[in-house]
Amino acid sequence: MSIYVVIDVEFDGPQPGLNSMISLGAVAINKKGDNFGDFEINLAPMENSVSDPVTMDWFNSEAPDALNYCTKNQIPPKEAMDQFGDWLLKLPSPRIMAAHPAPIDFAWVNYYFLEFLRDRLDKYPFHEPFFQVMPAFDIKSYAARVLQKDYADINRNNYPIELHNNKNHTHKAIDDAREYAGLLVKLLNI
Repeated sequence: MSIYVVIDVEFDGPQPGLNSMISLGAVAINKKGDNFGDFEINLAPMENSVSDPVTMDWFNSEAPDALNYCTKNQIPPKEAMDQFGDWLLKLPSPRIMAAHPAPIDFAWVNYYFLEFLRDRLDKYPFHEPFFQVMPAFDIKSYAARVLQKDYADINRNNYPIELHNNKNHTHKAIDDAREYAGLLVKLLNI
């Protein structure tokens, strides 16, 4: 049975490489809802990166607690990604990265895999041995299909309450990864 590694990332700007990922949260689950563990790490900014003022203004006004949380116990990016890779390799396989929406979170994790875990990849630019399927499973697209809605009509604010409660969304990566892991399990079992 596949293991879905539901990820959520926080970043200090919209462009991987120019800006930095500042927090990564992940929850490993299967379709039955069995939890295989959580991973959480805050990353120091990459060398020569710059924070985007618009993103930082948003964080300061909309999610100051999350921003404060992301700046504690920061680990250099290479060390952080090695820890993430080590955690992934302890999980059963096949492992599938999942996110809501996947394109955003995948772009960041992909960039960091290629930048900091390149020497550990079996076949660059693919993510094996860490993930056996690429790119990432998009929970939002899957929800649109299951709920028979247009993709543009799906967002975390308008799910049926029995599937998802947006009041728990904190913008702390691990909290949001847990939130979306719960949503994914429910969607997989409709």
